[in-house]
Amino acid sequence: INAEYGKQWYQRRVRGSTVDRIKKYGDDLLFWLYYNNIGTTIQLMAIQELQNRGWMYYIPEKIWISKAVGKDPAKGPYSVYCWFDVTNWKKSEREMNIDLDKVEYSEQSKYRL
Repeated sequence: INAEYGKQWYQRRVRGSTVDRIKKYGDDLLFWLYYNNIGTTIQLMAIQELQNRGWMYYIPEKIWISKAVGKDPAKGPYSVYCWFDVTNWKKSEREMNIDLDKVEYSEQSKYRL
């Protein structure tokens, strides 16, 4: 038996099932995966899924933000945002004037600004 082949098959199998499962996780678990798996593939998958859901990483404050649902429909940098408070482990809302050049987001998220 080729043990190396078995190891590669197992890693691919686990990776594939993780990608499918991560789409079903809630935001809280995705944030936990992001903050507790620094530098791993799991962290990258959490980033991708958060961005697919409209979350953007605001670099100056080192926080995750998204447009607050049902709030100011105005487009542009000044608006009400939902942000993830990692200290208290909860989502909060606040008015923010963000610099769009300092936001990391996916192409899908760009159109939500």
